[in-house]
Amino acid sequence: MQLVYGIYEKIKDQLDTQYNRENWVPFDGLDDLALDKKIRDIYESMKEQNVPFPVIKATLVAYALENCRIHVSNFDLFANICHHPKEIIKIRNERACQVPKIKMDPSHFQDDRSIVEGLYFAHVDFSHTTPDWDNILTLGIPGLLARAEDKLAKEYSPFIHSVVIVYKAFLTFANRFAAVAESIGNSKLSEDLFALTLNGPKTLRQALELGLLYREIQEIEGEPLRSMGIFDRQYKSFYENDIAKGRLTSLEAEELLCIYFSRFHAESQGKLMGTPFCFGGLDKNGEDICCQLTTLSWNAFKRVGKVDPKFSIRVNNQTPDSLLNQIAECIKSNKNAVLFANEELAKKMFLRHGKEPEDLANFVPVGCYEPAIMGKELSCTMAGWYNFAKVVELVFLEDDFLPQNFEEFFARYLTLMKISLAEMMSRVNEWELLWNEINPAPLLSGTMDECIASLLDVSSYGTKYSTSGIMCAGIGTATDSLAAVQDLVFNRKIVTYSNLKEILKNNWQDAESLRLEAKYRSPKWGQGDHIADGIAQKIVDTCGKIISQTPNVKGGFFQMGLWSIDKIVYFGLRTGATPNGRLAEEVISKNVSSTIGCDNRGLSGLIASVTKLDHTLFGNGTVLDVMLPHKTVAGKEGTSFLINIVRGFFAQGGLFIHFNILDANELKDAQKNPQNYQNLQIRLCGWNVRFIDLDASMQDCLIREAEGRR
Repeated sequence: MQLVYGIYEKIKDQLDTQYNRENWVPFDGLDDLALDKKIRDIYESMKEQNVPFPVIKATLVAYALENCRIHVSNFDLFANICHHPKEIIKIRNERACQVPKIKMDPSHFQDDRSIVEGLYFAHVDFSHTTPDWDNILTLGIPGLLARAEDKLAKEYSPFIHSVVIVYKAFLTFANRFAAVAESIGNSKLSEDLFALTLNGPKTLRQALELGLLYREIQEIEGEPLRSMGIFDRQYKSFYENDIAKGRLTSLEAEELLCIYFSRFHAESQGKLMGTPFCFGGLDKNGEDICCQLTTLSWNAFKRVGKVDPKFSIRVNNQTPDSLLNQIAECIKSNKNAVLFANEELAKKMFLRHGKEPEDLANFVPVGCYEPAIMGKELSCTMAGWYNFAKVVELVFLEDDFLPQNFEEFFARYLTLMKISLAEMMSRVNEWELLWNEINPAPLLSGTMDECIASLLDVSSYGTKYSTSGIMCAGIGTATDSLAAVQDLVFNRKIVTYSNLKEILKNNWQDAESLRLEAKYRSPKWGQGDHIADGIAQKIVDTCGKIISQTPNVKGGFFQMGLWSIDKIVYFGLRTGATPNGRLAEEVISKNVSSTIGCDNRGLSGLIASVTKLDHTLFGNGTVLDVMLPHKTVAGKEGTSFLINIVRGFFAQGGLFIHFNILDANELKDAQKNPQNYQNLQIRLCGWNVRFIDLDASMQDCLIREAEGRR
């Protein structure tokens, strides 16, 4: 294929369907069922021989790489299409249920998790990982293998043995793709693949190919890869060398990037949570890394225009206005799988949580908006999920508790929160002790300097930083509920505590006028109200200090995140009626947003509330969701308005922010006529989806939210 400008648009439909199995002609490898059966047989045989499980796991991954189905298209510039055997993940999930039965108190878990219904969820978070991309792209497959082999020659370790097994298979995997590419006449691709088996990458195309292959293998190994690293910094030297040596022009590079970025949607078809790429920020010398490759990447992002991948930008005082304008135009055109990160505040947050200054240049958002140090940290950002709103319900369920004033009620809330947080983190610790017996990760660990030096897999916490994230949801619902109790029961005294308790038990039945009073007249989070905001500050400060001062079993600490993603539905269904007028089983508030319909002071009120919180508490991240109608961002003034929101929010102490630009009428029409809105994107919590792929209840929720932004 000749890389001329516009070639992507000519082949994009072919690119977007090449992962369909019926298009895998020719292919190389075993039938799927035969592969899974052989993996199971190997597992049972090695387990019977008492082989250390890390070695068993590596052998299973290696067999998959040597024998799984692979496919190469003759029109493609890259090769990574392969079958992911189900049996490896099945074995991981089996062990997540079996190992606790031997190691844990039976009353502390159900299947592969610990749950107090609607209050918390604790488990092992295998996801939310990021390898050391610098090592991958510098050392390449041969260099990473040689490093492990040198270590193994000096001292035997089952862990290092497992790394050697997987990286030898990595070479075989690349060679298999090279052979298939050669067999169909795709000689340039074959040459690039073969070159990667001999050395680290030398060209941009080889570097991109190596990243694609690595990603596939880590997903096969069983740890969803939740950051592709700091893209412009990592690939800049490859791009500039190609330009200097005449291997690429900038226009050809943009086409290459379009074809590369399109693969992520081609593989997921928008059904997963998006593959994250980070851009911008300062290097170790304090210089902003934005460059021509940054601009070309965002051009490609807009042209591809799919819900996957998703991009983030680390914003600082040196970030070029031209780049922010470019990104704002993407968002305005409904290419809004974009997260803005406040780099300066993130670094303060990292220092507060024990990270060393020399590591801060490697800050990336992992997953949705969870900050981590690339190549140095195992962050486990969803080890625990916690529901602030449920604690309000628990206070009302106490039969013998009758508060005489709001201070007593709030104190009881905080006490129950402290007790349940401690219990949840204790359960997380029990689970995380078992990780190495459930899912060792030799491929991921093999990229990490500290893991190789310490002879410890990431699952045995060999990384420099091993943190455990607690996702805290429903701050808006909890705050509004506490404020309603203060207002209705103790200040205005229009209902007694006992009567309100009975009303909530009956889900506001026959109390509609009081429910509306609670919903619309009591103080609310997200309006800049000092009463509600003071309550939220107290909850967050108390929670954040408890979590961040609690050590985990990995030699690190727990970290608080103030976000919810889509767990607003999960927790909402398990939470009874709350004093803010919310009915039982309704969704709780999202991330740091106000309750839907209760944000009558608009964006300025929401920012006023959110920035009263100390965002350096949130070692596990937080994000501001902003929904705006199209008319507010129209023209050059609208572009400036978007950028000013970002800059202003960061100046006031905000950490992360993202946008939806939507109109209620547009969403209603999309509900009725989905065929006309095939690529209407929604920024849903921390990833993008097509509006027409959402169920009716979530669509209705977004429509109600958009109606409040008119």
